[in-house]
Amino acid sequence: MARIIYSICGEGLGHAFRSAEIISELRKKHDVLIIAASSRIADYLKKRFNKIETFEGLRLSYKDNSIDDYTTLRNYMKWLLESPKTIRKLFKIFRKYKPDLLITDFEGATAAIANISNIPVVCICNIHAMTKLRYKLPKKYRLTGAKIKIVVNTIFPKADYHLIISFFKEKPKNHNISLYAPVIRKEFHGVKTKKANYIVVYQTSDTHSRLIHYLKKINYNFIVYGFNKESKENNIIFRKFSYDQMIKDLAECNACIANGGFTFITEAIYLHKPVLCVPIKGQFEQILNSIYVKKLGYGEMYDHIDKKKIENFISNLKKYEKKLQHVKKENNSKLMHKVEEIIKNVSNKGRT
Repeated sequence: MARIIYSICGEGLGHAFRSAEIISELRKKHDVLIIAASSRIADYLKKRFNKIETFEGLRLSYKDNSIDDYTTLRNYMKWLLESPKTIRKLFKIFRKYKPDLLITDFEGATAAIANISNIPVVCICNIHAMTKLRYKLPKKYRLTGAKIKIVVNTIFPKADYHLIISFFKEKPKNHNISLYAPVIRKEFHGVKTKKANYIVVYQTSDTHSRLIHYLKKINYNFIVYGFNKESKENNIIFRKFSYDQMIKDLAECNACIANGGFTFITEAIYLHKPVLCVPIKGQFEQILNSIYVKKLGYGEMYDHIDKKKIENFISNLKKYEKKLQHVKKENNSKLMHKVEEIIKNVSNKGRT
Protein backbone atom coordinates (compact mmCIF):
# COMPACT_ATOMS: atom_id res chain seq x y z
CA MET A 1 0.00 0.00 0.00
CA ALA A 2 1.39 3.38 -1.06
CA ARG A 3 0.79 6.71 0.65
CA ILE A 4 -0.42 9.11 -2.04
CA ILE A 5 -1.30 12.79 -2.04
CA TYR A 6 -3.72 13.55 -4.87
CA SER A 7 -3.97 17.29 -5.60
CA ILE A 8 -6.56 18.86 -7.89
CA CYS A 9 -6.62 22.18 -9.73
CA GLY A 10 -9.47 24.44 -8.60
CA GLU A 11 -10.33 25.93 -12.01
CA GLY A 12 -13.49 24.18 -13.17
CA LEU A 13 -15.27 21.08 -11.90
CA GLY A 14 -13.96 18.89 -14.72
CA HIS A 15 -10.68 18.31 -12.87
CA ALA A 16 -12.65 17.10 -9.84
CA PHE A 17 -14.98 14.88 -11.88
CA ARG A 18 -12.21 12.80 -13.42
CA SER A 19 -10.00 12.87 -10.32
CA ALA A 20 -12.87 11.41 -8.28
CA GLU A 21 -13.05 8.41 -10.62
CA ILE A 22 -9.29 7.80 -10.35
CA ILE A 23 -9.23 8.31 -6.57
CA SER A 24 -12.06 5.78 -6.14
CA GLU A 25 -9.89 3.15 -7.84
CA LEU A 26 -6.72 4.13 -5.97
CA ARG A 27 -8.39 3.92 -2.56
CA LYS A 28 -9.15 0.25 -3.11
CA LYS A 29 -5.41 -0.44 -2.69
CA HIS A 30 -3.74 2.68 -1.30
CA ASP A 31 -3.94 5.41 1.34
CA VAL A 32 -4.92 8.63 -0.47
CA LEU A 33 -5.02 12.15 0.95
CA ILE A 34 -6.80 14.67 -1.30
CA ILE A 35 -5.76 18.32 -1.60
CA ALA A 36 -8.36 20.46 -3.39
CA ALA A 37 -7.34 23.89 -4.71
CA SER A 38 -10.76 25.50 -4.23
CA SER A 39 -13.67 25.22 -1.81
CA ARG A 40 -16.00 24.59 -4.76
CA ILE A 41 -14.33 21.35 -5.82
CA ALA A 42 -13.76 20.37 -2.19
CA ASP A 43 -17.53 20.55 -1.60
CA TYR A 44 -18.07 18.18 -4.53
CA LEU A 45 -15.37 15.74 -3.39
CA LYS A 46 -16.57 15.68 0.23
CA LYS A 47 -19.79 14.04 -0.95
CA ARG A 48 -17.72 10.98 -1.90
CA PHE A 49 -14.52 11.02 0.16
CA ASN A 50 -12.98 11.80 3.54
CA LYS A 51 -9.38 12.93 4.17
CA ILE A 52 -9.58 16.18 2.17
CA GLU A 53 -7.46 19.30 2.67
CA THR A 54 -8.38 22.58 0.96
CA PHE A 55 -6.72 25.82 -0.10
CA GLU A 56 -7.71 28.52 -2.58
CA GLY A 57 -5.67 28.40 -5.77
CA LEU A 58 -5.60 30.89 -8.63
CA ARG A 59 -8.88 31.26 -10.57
CA LEU A 60 -9.72 32.90 -13.90
CA SER A 61 -12.48 35.51 -14.31
CA TYR A 62 -14.66 35.95 -17.39
CA LYS A 63 -16.62 38.72 -19.12
CA ASP A 64 -18.62 38.54 -22.38
CA ASN A 65 -17.17 35.14 -23.38
CA SER A 66 -13.58 36.36 -22.85
CA ILE A 67 -11.08 36.13 -20.01
CA ASP A 68 -11.42 39.29 -17.88
CA ASP A 69 -7.74 40.26 -17.72
CA TYR A 70 -8.20 43.01 -15.11
CA THR A 71 -10.16 40.90 -12.62
CA THR A 72 -7.92 37.87 -13.20
CA LEU A 73 -4.82 40.03 -12.58
CA ARG A 74 -6.39 41.47 -9.42
CA ASN A 75 -7.16 37.94 -8.20
CA TYR A 76 -3.58 36.91 -9.00
CA MET A 77 -2.13 39.79 -6.94
CA LYS A 78 -4.37 38.86 -4.03
CA TRP A 79 -3.31 35.21 -4.37
CA LEU A 80 0.38 36.22 -4.37
CA LEU A 81 -0.08 38.15 -1.12
CA GLU A 82 -1.65 35.11 0.51
CA SER A 83 0.70 32.53 -1.07
CA PRO A 84 3.33 32.40 1.76
CA LYS A 85 0.60 31.29 4.16
CA THR A 86 -0.65 28.74 1.61
CA ILE A 87 2.84 27.34 1.00
CA ARG A 88 3.46 26.95 4.74
CA LYS A 89 0.15 25.10 5.08
CA LEU A 90 1.00 22.74 2.20
CA PHE A 91 4.52 22.02 3.50
CA LYS A 92 3.00 21.13 6.86
CA ILE A 93 0.58 18.70 5.18
CA PHE A 94 3.40 17.02 3.24
CA ARG A 95 5.65 16.69 6.32
CA LYS A 96 2.85 15.21 8.42
CA TYR A 97 1.51 12.78 5.79
CA LYS A 98 4.90 11.66 4.37
CA PRO A 99 3.65 10.62 0.90
CA ASP A 100 5.44 8.12 -1.34
CA LEU A 101 4.36 10.14 -4.37
CA LEU A 102 2.18 13.00 -5.52
CA ILE A 103 -0.46 12.50 -8.19
CA THR A 104 -1.84 15.79 -9.44
CA ASP A 105 -4.42 17.07 -11.87
CA PHE A 106 -2.53 20.22 -12.89
CA GLU A 107 -2.06 21.68 -9.41
CA GLY A 108 1.23 23.60 -9.45
CA ALA A 109 1.83 24.53 -5.79
CA THR A 110 1.78 20.93 -4.56
CA ALA A 111 3.96 19.84 -7.50
CA ALA A 112 6.55 22.48 -6.53
CA ILE A 113 6.60 21.25 -2.93
CA ALA A 114 6.96 17.64 -4.08
CA ASN A 115 9.91 18.64 -6.30
CA ILE A 116 11.63 20.42 -3.40
CA SER A 117 10.98 17.41 -1.15
CA ASN A 118 12.24 14.85 -3.73
CA ILE A 119 8.83 13.22 -3.93
CA PRO A 120 7.97 11.73 -7.37
CA VAL A 121 5.26 13.61 -9.28
CA VAL A 122 2.70 12.02 -11.61
CA CYS A 123 0.57 14.51 -13.53
CA ILE A 124 -2.76 13.20 -14.88
CA CYS A 125 -4.53 15.94 -16.84
CA ASN A 126 -5.63 17.19 -20.24
CA ILE A 127 -3.94 20.61 -19.91
CA HIS A 128 -0.50 19.33 -20.86
CA ALA A 129 -1.80 18.27 -24.25
CA MET A 130 -1.06 21.92 -25.07
CA THR A 131 2.61 21.65 -24.13
CA LYS A 132 3.61 17.98 -24.35
CA LEU A 133 2.11 16.83 -27.67
CA ARG A 134 3.20 17.61 -31.24
CA TYR A 135 0.47 19.29 -33.30
CA LYS A 136 0.03 21.97 -35.95
CA LEU A 137 -2.05 25.09 -35.35
CA PRO A 138 -3.80 27.42 -37.78
CA LYS A 139 -1.65 30.54 -38.09
CA LYS A 140 -4.09 32.86 -36.29
CA TYR A 141 -3.83 30.83 -33.06
CA ARG A 142 -0.04 30.38 -32.95
CA LEU A 143 0.76 33.48 -30.88
CA THR A 144 -1.92 32.61 -28.30
CA GLY A 145 -0.58 29.06 -28.23
CA ALA A 146 3.01 30.20 -27.70
CA LYS A 147 1.97 32.50 -24.84
CA ILE A 148 -0.04 29.86 -23.01
CA LYS A 149 2.78 27.32 -23.28
CA ILE A 150 5.04 29.78 -21.44
CA VAL A 151 2.37 30.31 -18.78
CA VAL A 152 1.73 26.58 -18.29
CA ASN A 153 5.44 25.77 -18.05
CA THR A 154 5.86 28.62 -15.54
CA ILE A 155 3.00 27.79 -13.17
CA PHE A 156 3.46 24.02 -13.30
CA PRO A 157 6.93 22.67 -12.37
CA LYS A 158 8.54 19.39 -13.40
CA ALA A 159 6.66 16.10 -13.27
CA ASP A 160 8.36 12.70 -13.49
CA TYR A 161 5.46 11.26 -15.48
CA HIS A 162 2.81 12.92 -17.64
CA LEU A 163 -0.31 10.82 -18.27
CA ILE A 164 -2.26 12.98 -20.70
CA ILE A 165 -6.02 12.55 -21.02
CA SER A 166 -7.15 13.43 -24.55
CA PHE A 167 -9.88 12.74 -27.12
CA PHE A 168 -7.41 13.46 -29.94
CA LYS A 169 -4.24 11.50 -30.60
CA GLU A 170 -0.97 13.26 -31.34
CA LYS A 171 2.65 12.21 -30.82
CA PRO A 172 4.17 12.90 -27.35
CA LYS A 173 7.37 14.97 -27.24
CA ASN A 174 9.23 12.87 -24.63
CA HIS A 175 9.50 9.30 -23.35
CA ASN A 176 7.88 10.08 -19.96
CA ILE A 177 4.64 11.21 -21.65
CA SER A 178 1.81 8.80 -22.48
CA LEU A 179 -1.69 9.30 -23.86
CA TYR A 180 -5.00 7.89 -22.55
CA ALA A 181 -8.70 8.07 -23.33
CA PRO A 182 -10.80 10.63 -21.41
CA VAL A 183 -11.89 9.64 -17.91
CA ILE A 184 -15.69 9.58 -17.98
CA ARG A 185 -17.77 9.83 -14.80
CA LYS A 186 -19.32 6.52 -13.71
CA GLU A 187 -22.78 8.16 -13.92
CA PHE A 188 -22.44 8.12 -17.72
CA HIS A 189 -21.65 4.40 -17.96
CA GLY A 190 -24.65 2.55 -19.30
CA VAL A 191 -26.70 5.72 -19.86
CA LYS A 192 -29.31 5.17 -22.56
CA THR A 193 -29.32 7.87 -25.21
CA LYS A 194 -32.12 9.13 -27.42
CA LYS A 195 -32.88 12.15 -29.57
CA ALA A 196 -35.36 14.64 -28.21
CA ASN A 197 -36.09 17.86 -30.05
CA TYR A 198 -33.69 20.15 -28.19
CA ILE A 199 -30.04 21.22 -27.93
CA VAL A 200 -28.16 21.49 -24.62
CA VAL A 201 -26.20 24.73 -24.20
CA TYR A 202 -23.48 24.88 -21.54
CA GLN A 203 -21.56 28.08 -20.80
CA THR A 204 -18.53 28.48 -18.55
CA SER A 205 -19.68 31.94 -17.42
CA ASP A 206 -23.02 33.76 -17.35
CA THR A 207 -21.85 36.79 -19.37
CA HIS A 208 -22.43 35.55 -22.93
CA SER A 209 -25.74 37.38 -23.46
CA ARG A 210 -25.33 37.61 -27.24
CA LEU A 211 -25.63 33.84 -27.55
CA ILE A 212 -29.04 33.92 -25.85
CA HIS A 213 -30.11 36.73 -28.21
CA TYR A 214 -29.38 34.49 -31.23
CA LEU A 215 -30.96 31.36 -29.73
CA LYS A 216 -34.28 33.16 -29.30
CA LYS A 217 -34.37 33.87 -33.05
CA ILE A 218 -33.95 30.21 -34.08
CA ASN A 219 -36.82 27.77 -34.61
CA TYR A 220 -35.45 25.14 -32.22
CA ASN A 221 -35.66 24.30 -28.51
CA PHE A 222 -32.71 24.86 -26.18
CA ILE A 223 -31.90 23.89 -22.58
CA VAL A 224 -29.31 26.30 -21.21
CA TYR A 225 -26.93 25.78 -18.27
CA GLY A 226 -24.48 28.32 -16.88
CA PHE A 227 -26.68 31.38 -16.25
CA ASN A 228 -27.63 30.32 -12.70
CA LYS A 229 -31.38 30.67 -13.08
CA GLU A 230 -34.52 28.55 -13.49
CA SER A 231 -36.94 29.99 -16.04
CA LYS A 232 -38.49 29.58 -19.48
CA GLU A 233 -38.20 32.27 -22.16
CA ASN A 234 -39.88 31.40 -25.46
CA ASN A 235 -37.88 28.47 -26.91
CA ILE A 236 -35.28 28.43 -24.11
CA ILE A 237 -35.39 26.61 -20.77
CA PHE A 238 -32.77 27.90 -18.31
CA ARG A 239 -31.62 25.43 -15.67
CA LYS A 240 -29.43 25.84 -12.61
CA PHE A 241 -26.63 23.30 -12.47
CA SER A 242 -27.72 19.82 -11.38
CA TYR A 243 -25.53 16.75 -11.94
CA ASP A 244 -28.37 14.28 -12.47
CA GLN A 245 -30.56 16.58 -14.57
CA MET A 246 -27.69 17.64 -16.80
CA ILE A 247 -26.67 14.04 -17.50
CA LYS A 248 -30.29 13.23 -18.42
CA ASP A 249 -30.55 16.30 -20.67
CA LEU A 250 -27.23 15.50 -22.34
CA ALA A 251 -28.21 11.87 -22.95
CA GLU A 252 -31.51 12.84 -24.56
CA CYS A 253 -30.53 15.93 -26.60
CA ASN A 254 -29.89 16.14 -30.34
CA ALA A 255 -26.65 18.11 -29.95
CA CYS A 256 -24.72 20.54 -27.74
CA ILE A 257 -23.37 24.08 -27.80
CA ALA A 258 -20.45 24.81 -25.47
CA ASN A 259 -17.38 26.97 -25.02
CA GLY A 260 -14.74 24.32 -25.41
CA GLY A 261 -14.15 22.89 -21.95
CA PHE A 262 -12.60 19.43 -22.05
CA THR A 263 -14.95 17.55 -19.73
CA PHE A 264 -18.22 18.65 -21.34
CA ILE A 265 -16.86 17.95 -24.84
CA THR A 266 -15.61 14.47 -23.95
CA GLU A 267 -18.88 13.54 -22.24
CA ALA A 268 -20.81 14.69 -25.31
CA ILE A 269 -18.48 12.69 -27.58
CA TYR A 270 -18.88 9.64 -25.31
CA LEU A 271 -22.66 9.89 -25.85
CA HIS A 272 -22.17 10.51 -29.60
CA LYS A 273 -23.65 14.02 -29.46
CA PRO A 274 -22.42 16.65 -31.98
CA VAL A 275 -20.84 19.75 -30.45
CA LEU A 276 -20.75 23.38 -31.57
CA CYS A 277 -17.78 25.05 -29.84
CA VAL A 278 -17.39 28.79 -29.25
CA PRO A 279 -14.20 28.94 -27.15
CA ILE A 280 -13.65 31.75 -24.67
CA LYS A 281 -11.38 34.35 -26.26
CA GLY A 282 -7.77 33.83 -25.14
CA GLN A 283 -8.53 30.47 -23.49
CA PHE A 284 -6.13 28.36 -25.54
CA GLU A 285 -7.07 25.04 -23.97
CA GLN A 286 -10.64 25.57 -25.16
CA ILE A 287 -9.39 26.73 -28.57
CA LEU A 288 -7.31 23.57 -29.01
CA ASN A 289 -10.19 21.30 -27.96
CA SER A 290 -12.50 23.12 -30.38
CA ILE A 291 -10.02 22.85 -33.26
CA TYR A 292 -9.98 19.06 -32.85
CA VAL A 293 -13.77 18.79 -32.53
CA LYS A 294 -13.98 20.33 -35.99
CA LYS A 295 -10.94 18.48 -37.37
CA LEU A 296 -12.30 15.07 -36.29
CA GLY A 297 -15.74 15.84 -37.71
CA TYR A 298 -17.55 15.79 -34.35
CA GLY A 299 -19.01 19.28 -34.79
CA GLU A 300 -18.11 22.88 -35.55
CA MET A 301 -15.92 25.62 -34.10
CA TYR A 302 -16.41 29.37 -34.39
CA ASP A 303 -14.52 32.23 -32.73
CA HIS A 304 -17.71 34.32 -32.85
CA ILE A 305 -21.28 33.09 -32.95
CA ASP A 306 -24.36 34.30 -34.82
CA LYS A 307 -27.76 32.99 -35.89
CA LYS A 308 -26.56 31.73 -39.28
CA LYS A 309 -23.69 29.71 -37.78
CA ILE A 310 -25.98 28.00 -35.28
CA GLU A 311 -28.46 27.14 -38.04
CA ASN A 312 -25.61 25.79 -40.18
CA PHE A 313 -24.56 23.51 -37.30
CA ILE A 314 -28.13 22.25 -36.85
CA SER A 315 -28.51 21.53 -40.57
CA ASN A 316 -25.37 19.32 -40.53
CA LEU A 317 -26.11 17.16 -37.46
CA LYS A 318 -26.38 13.93 -39.45
CA LYS A 319 -22.88 14.48 -40.88
CA TYR A 320 -21.36 14.83 -37.39
CA GLU A 321 -23.34 11.87 -36.04
CA LYS A 322 -21.88 9.65 -38.74
CA LYS A 323 -18.34 10.47 -37.55
CA LEU A 324 -19.27 10.05 -33.89
CA GLN A 325 -20.60 6.53 -34.48
CA HIS A 326 -16.96 5.41 -34.92
CA VAL A 327 -15.92 6.65 -31.46
CA LYS A 328 -15.26 3.71 -29.12
CA LYS A 329 -16.42 3.91 -25.51
CA GLU A 330 -13.26 3.12 -23.54
CA ASN A 331 -12.96 2.56 -19.79
CA ASN A 332 -10.14 3.65 -17.48
CA SER A 333 -8.34 0.29 -17.29
CA LYS A 334 -5.28 1.28 -19.38
CA LEU A 335 -4.77 4.46 -17.39
CA MET A 336 -5.12 2.71 -14.03
CA HIS A 337 -2.74 -0.05 -15.12
CA LYS A 338 -0.10 2.59 -15.89
CA VAL A 339 -0.71 4.37 -12.58
CA GLU A 340 -0.28 1.11 -10.65
CA GLU A 341 2.88 0.36 -12.62
CA ILE A 342 4.33 3.74 -11.60
CA ILE A 343 3.32 3.25 -7.96
CA LYS A 344 5.05 -0.14 -7.94
CA ASN A 345 8.24 1.34 -9.43
CA VAL A 346 8.25 4.19 -6.91
CA SER A 347 7.67 1.78 -4.01
CA ASN A 348 10.50 -0.51 -5.17
CA LYS A 349 12.92 2.43 -5.42
CA GLY A 350 11.92 3.56 -1.95
CA ARG A 351 12.89 0.16 -0.52
CA THR A 352 16.35 0.07 -2.16
